[in-house]
Amino acid sequence: MLTIIGLMPASYALKMDSDGKELATISQQMAQAANFIERFGDDQKEQAVASARSLGERYGRLKSATEIPPADRAAVRNDFNRVDEQLVRAGEAKEVSESDKRQIKDIHSDLAKSTHYVPWWVRILSALCLGIGTMVGYRRIVKTLGERLGKSHLVPAQGASAELVAAGLIGFAGFSGYPVSTTHVVTGGIAGTMVASGAAFKQARSGRLQQRGC
Repeated sequence: MLTIIGLMPASYALKMDSDGKELATISQQMAQAANFIERFGDDQKEQAVASARSLGERYGRLKSATEIPPADRAAVRNDFNRVDEQLVRAGEAKEVSESDKRQIKDIHSDLAKSTHYVPWWVRILSALCLGIGTMVGYRRIVKTLGERLGKSHLVPAQGASAELVAAGLIGFAGFSGYPVSTTHVVTGGIAGTMVASGAAFKQARSGRLQQRGC
């Protein structure tokens, strides 16, 4: 997605399939966002307030996001980014109340949908690329994960345990929004099974040192 935005920023800077109802909601929320930013923003709040008001006026006139000229879409995305950044600052301000903090969070989540999105065909293309890459380079991956993370080879029970733990953590991250690396989670799960079975490298090295009389 980052590559696509970098190559064609005018085409994928904004979510184009937003309907009139979504645009009207964004227009209303921009007025609320400008209020919160003006009250709780930092030294960059004036520009963000101007961006929020500009977006509110623009989206209030639109029936579809496709009406935004391609030449203006990068600037509109920058306005969204300024508003998003200042909403985060406003939500972290010491003087903000809990009710305001929840409202700021809800507004931030709704506004982020206009820029933090992935088209369906990008998901399919990414899955195909990952699958093809795994088919081509699976031998090295399997050998590294199955034979080189401990002093013994991975057994089916250890693999099942590692995958269950990885699936649980990745699923939790998907719902909670925490950023995780799938590779690191799976590798950590396998390393954990090695430690639990006594096949970790550190223990293997200690055993060799003891055999040498060190």
